[in-house]
Amino acid sequence: MPGTDTRTTVPSLECCLGRATLARVLAVAGVGIARRPAAPHLGGVLLDGHDGDLALTTTDQGAYVSVRVPGGARRSGRLLIHHGEATKMLAAVTKGARKREADNLAAAVRRRGDTAVLEIGGFTVPITTYPANDFPAPPQSPPIIAEVDRERLTTSARRVLVATGTDKRFPMLTGIHLRSTSGALTLAGTDRYRLAVATLAANTTSSEHTALFPARLLSSTLRHCTAPRVRLGHGHTSSGNWVSLTCGDLTVVARPVTAEFPDYEQLFPNATITARTDRNALSQATTRATAILAAKKPTPRASHRLPTDGRVMVAVDPCGSISITPVLDQDTDAVTAPAYPAEVDGTHDIVRVLFRAQYLRDALTTLDGDTVTVDIASPTRPILLTGVDRCAYRHLLMPHRPPA
Repeated sequence: MPGTDTRTTVPSLECCLGRATLARVLAVAGVGIARRPAAPHLGGVLLDGHDGDLALTTTDQGAYVSVRVPGGARRSGRLLIHHGEATKMLAAVTKGARKREADNLAAAVRRRGDTAVLEIGGFTVPITTYPANDFPAPPQSPPIIAEVDRERLTTSARRVLVATGTDKRFPMLTGIHLRSTSGALTLAGTDRYRLAVATLAANTTSSEHTALFPARLLSSTLRHCTAPRVRLGHGHTSSGNWVSLTCGDLTVVARPVTAEFPDYEQLFPNATITARTDRNALSQATTRATAILAAKKPTPRASHRLPTDGRVMVAVDPCGSISITPVLDQDTDAVTAPAYPAEVDGTHDIVRVLFRAQYLRDALTTLDGDTVTVDIASPTRPILLTGVDRCAYRHLLMPHRPPA
C-alpha cells in the first residue's frame, strides 16, 4: 500500500537486572577480555537477549566467555558495549551509597538511537557502543569428555596451577594438561623446575582424551564457578580445535595450547630413600628459613654481592630426623637449624638436598593431611613429595644445583 513502511524492524535489546547481578555477570564475563585488546570492540561485552534470557559474551579471539542470565531480557536484541566503562559506571552512579541499598537498585540497559544507555538510581548515562556485527561469532562447544565435582576440580586445579609457568617461549608450560580415562580425570602442570599431578574421579566418555587447557584462563574461570558440577569438553568443530568448560550458566570455549606436553610419568623417580614427617612442622620450618633468607638480603652498600637465590638445605638423618636450613652467601657453616622427628628408610648416611625455598613452600602448601612423604632417588634427581593420598596428588621438585 502506498505510504506503508514495509521495512523489517531491527530488534532493540532492553535488559533489566539488579545492580548486584549486573555487576557480578560483568565481572564473570570480563575473564574473556584481553588486558590490551587488539581492537576497540574486543574490549566490549556483547549483550544478547533472546526468549526472555540474557547472555553476556566476551572474547580475545582465543577464548570466548559467556554467562547466561535467565529472565534478564525484557526485549530481544543485541548490544555491544564497552565492558570496562559499563563496570566503572555501575560503581560511579552508586558511589557513597550503602552497599545493600546500591545492590538492590534496578539497572537497565537499552538502546537509545545509536548508543546504549545505562539507567540506574535516577541516572541515565550513555555507554560507549560498538556495532554488534563486529563481534566475532562464537564457536560451537566441543563434545564433552568429562564431568566432575566442581569443588574437587577447583581444589585439584589450584594444587596443579602452582607448578605451571608463564614463559610464552615455552607454550607447554602455560597450559594444564587434561587427560580423561575411564572414570578419572588427571591434571598436570610444570614450569620445568617442578611438576604437579592431580587425579580425581569423573564421569568420562569411553575413549581417552588429552588436551592442554590455558592455565591462566582455567584459574580465572574457576573463581567464578558456583554450580555443583563442571563439564569439560575437547574436540574439533566446524571452526577448528577447541576446549571448553561449562559450570551452570557459565561457558568458556577456548583454543587449546598447541604444544606437546612431556611424558611426565617417566619422570617420577624410583626412590631408594623415604622420609615421613609432620607436614605442618616442615612447612613452618620452610617458612622460617625463607624469612631468614629475606632478612639477610644484601643491603644497598653490599649490592655487588651475589644474591642467595632463596635456597634451603633439606637434611635427612637416618637416626630419625629431618631439618631445613637456610643457605646464606657467607658464614654458611655457622648456620644450624632445628631437626624434626621423621621415619627414615633406605639410607645409613645423612642425605642433603638443595631446594629453592619458595618452590618447597609451594609444594608443602599444596599437600593434604598431617604427614608428608619425601621420596629420594639421589640428591641430584627430582624429589617426590606426597600427602595422605599418594595417588590423588604428586608433586615432583627438582633440586637446585649448587653454584660451581
